[in-house]
Amino acid sequence: MSDRDELATFESVLARIFLEPDTQAALEAAAADERLGADLRARLAAASPEGVRIAALLVVRLRFERVLNGSQLGGEWFERDPKDFAGAFKRYHAEVPPTAATPWEEAPLFEAWASSYVG
Repeated sequence: MSDRDELATFESVLARIFLEPDTQAALEAAAADERLGADLRARLAAASPEGVRIAALLVVRLRFERVLNGSQLGGEWFERDPKDFAGAFKRYHAEVPPTAATPWEEAPLFEAWASSYVG
């Protein structure tokens, strides 16, 4: 596996860790992932579960803000029914890996997901 492929795999593994409720177990599983080289597995094994959990919370908050700021659908849904939107966003966050860096990248991901959402 090339370094580039390994880093892409690492990003995918890390994105999934951010979605898991048990950060410690997710880190342990990731540290045993044979698709990653020994160095990256060691770094995951040494990671602070509390630090990773805080990072995961920041990711959720940023994604929430990106949806509200980038998606007219998301913003209107939140204004109309905040509780329903919050439940939908929780499912979206669990089902769609965090890959966007801007509201304009997050909005189409959310809107594509929302088009098939059944509340």
